[in-house]
Amino acid sequence: MRQSVKIFFIVLNVLFAVALLLGKLTTLVSPTHWLAIAYFGLFFPLILIFNFGFIIFWLFCRKWRLLFISLIPCFLCINNICNTFPFHLIKPSVEANTTKIRVLTYNIDAFGQFAPSKPSRMDSLLAFVNRKNPDVMCFQEFYVYNKGTKVSEKNIIKILKKYPYHYIHYPMAEEVFSLGLAIFSKYPIDYKGICSFSKGYYSTIYADIVVNKKTIRVFNHHMESNKFSSDERKHYEDLVGDFSAQQLHDVLMQFSTKMNEAYSVRAKQSDLVAKTISESPYPVIVCGDFNDVPVSYTYTTIKKNLIDTYASVGTGYGNTYSHKLFPFRIDYIMVDPAFHPISSRVPHVKYSDHYPVIAEVALE
Repeated sequence: MRQSVKIFFIVLNVLFAVALLLGKLTTLVSPTHWLAIAYFGLFFPLILIFNFGFIIFWLFCRKWRLLFISLIPCFLCINNICNTFPFHLIKPSVEANTTKIRVLTYNIDAFGQFAPSKPSRMDSLLAFVNRKNPDVMCFQEFYVYNKGTKVSEKNIIKILKKYPYHYIHYPMAEEVFSLGLAIFSKYPIDYKGICSFSKGYYSTIYADIVVNKKTIRVFNHHMESNKFSSDERKHYEDLVGDFSAQQLHDVLMQFSTKMNEAYSVRAKQSDLVAKTISESPYPVIVCGDFNDVPVSYTYTTIKKNLIDTYASVGTGYGNTYSHKLFPFRIDYIMVDPAFHPISSRVPHVKYSDHYPVIAEVALE
């Protein structure tokens, strides 16, 4: 290998190795203090792929010492890698008499009522969750009309008759419609609470649910989104299909402006949510749309000592956002260490712009 070419690849490898470490750092540093670092977490999977590529490249070239440029950062980021690309083949076993709880979380995208040229997906979506038969369900973007249409709270409760207990909170309640969060349960709800972030419909609700004489607290979050409009997403798709420098500049300006604002807001929200979770007197199940990836300050701050069920027992990348150009895992079910995850998966059903997450956990 010519010396100049070798130096070029070494420098490039070092840059990607440093980028991987910066991705890890984004889980520890709030975007309110250093905003730019958050993007290294967002692109962590891509950065990781480049580092794996360099490992294979140096192996092929038999440059053994140069393997460590990427191997050491990968070792230091092993937890982040396992959270992003979990791989489990053996299903955990539990005793027959153990209390098991099946949980579903789903951003239902207002039942698809605002999807272009598509009717409401309420019937098919609710039929799906009924078939999956969870014990507890958490919905985000729970949108209903207050009168005159089929998509009403009364009709939804009727369809979900297997769930006699529910807590529905509407941070945004207008004359025509209401938008918020919902928890449905087969088990009695003993107490209900709210953790409001600010004006708007992003918030956290929680309910104390009594399961076989044991009380657990279920949280349902919807964190600040990046608020990309359908037109802005189309601009990104157009850029992929018909690249130009001007179009790239416009897309980067649009996206960075909204993402910068969202990162800062989510950081403050996650600090508040983490504090609320820590004050729970009962074992917790934390569900919701975090609008952030596993390598992020939001994820790490809320998770703390909790167990991410998909990272613990799931397999594969597990993206929960369905857009083909933004395949991110941003919806989660996390549990207190008092629970033991048995299974967790992400069914790729097209009733929303998100996929649901379903987990089964055992309670000691």
